[in-house]
Amino acid sequence: MSEWLIRSLATCTGKRKNIQMNWLVVSLIVSACVIAAFGQEIPEANKLKCRLCNNALELRDCTKQAVCDNRTEECYMDEVITETFNVVYRGGCRGKEQCNGGQTSLVAPGKRDEVIACTRCCSNEDDCNKRLCGLRPDNTNTSQCYFCDSSKSDQASVSKPSDCITLTTCDTDQVCFAKNEYHPGSAMTFKYGCQNKYICRLLMKRVFEDLRHCASAGASDLECQHESQNCDVCCGDAACNYDDCKTIKGRLYKLWTLGKFNNDTLKVIP
Repeated sequence: MSEWLIRSLATCTGKRKNIQMNWLVVSLIVSACVIAAFGQEIPEANKLKCRLCNNALELRDCTKQAVCDNRTEECYMDEVITETFNVVYRGGCRGKEQCNGGQTSLVAPGKRDEVIACTRCCSNEDDCNKRLCGLRPDNTNTSQCYFCDSSKSDQASVSKPSDCITLTTCDTDQVCFAKNEYHPGSAMTFKYGCQNKYICRLLMKRVFEDLRHCASAGASDLECQHESQNCDVCCGDAACNYDDCKTIKGRLYKLWTLGKFNNDTLKVIP
């Protein structure tokens, strides 16, 4: 047995003198070292299944799941504008530390010509990242939207976006709509449904103008500093209204500034 291998095994076991020249023993020791180095199998209770996407255009392109360790990882989804100006999605497992720290740069790591339009993490349930960052579902048609509204829907307005699981088919002159509604002394509620396309065009024009004003270097008025808790947003893609209204609005604004959002159809430009 080589001196290098003995030293390596001794480092792992801490017992240089007792290493025998027996390949069965060596095999067992190497196995123990591998387990120590790479960790044991994830306990069933700690397994988190996440949708695995690699430059996907929509959910149907994400045909596999990754098994993550919910003690150290969460599911994530990134919406990326490539160097050829295509919108693609990348998702899987990501460390909790990175998820909690957020994405501080718009540039994709190692990809100077790519821009991250949206990055989100979740760990509330298996496959939870399939609805993040506007990833188009494969179980909805082009006119379906999430529908949770106490005045109209079978499922009332909800206290958190993930509770909304109802879909509806909108009219041809409508697009998806999301609303955050807050009344002092009460908890925030989230409403989802359909809205007239003409009204939504005017709304999104105003939304983007306001965000551009507040993002400008000289914007320091009180309205920008103290943004209202209430929020309204529209979008034209299938089921695109899943999430917090302000998150949707921020994601669409990034796409709009990159020329990847159609002001007429209110859809993401692929």
